[in-house]
Amino acid sequence: MVIRAAVLAGVAVLAWQASASAVSMSMNWIELGPSITNLDACVAAGEATLSSNGLTVLDRTMSAAWGEHPVQDELYAVYCVIDRGIAVVTGAGADIDSVDSMVTRVVDGFGRSGPGPGSGGKPR
Repeated sequence: MVIRAAVLAGVAVLAWQASASAVSMSMNWIELGPSITNLDACVAAGEATLSSNGLTVLDRTMSAAWGEHPVQDELYAVYCVIDRGIAVVTGAGADIDSVDSMVTRVVDGFGRSGPGPGSGGKPR
């Protein structure tokens, strides 16, 4: 189930990037901390973390927060899998170093208001 959710989030990111000639993708996941007990809290934490890292927050879906880089052609998603107690962070764009760095920052900052290492959960 977790892998299927991650793959679906990745496919959605890649579909958005279909017009690019080469797409790089990065993915990681984090265990939800004790302060995130439901889907809405998880998605809200995802939106806050995306925003605090300088991304433009897009419309949320039922179980995911979405953001895009304001200058580069990059898309990110924080997909909440509450029944497994995790959030999957995916990113796609042309520059793997930029995408990988942002995914790491989102994972590290998940569950707190600013970028950087957070206390919202444990990165995997």
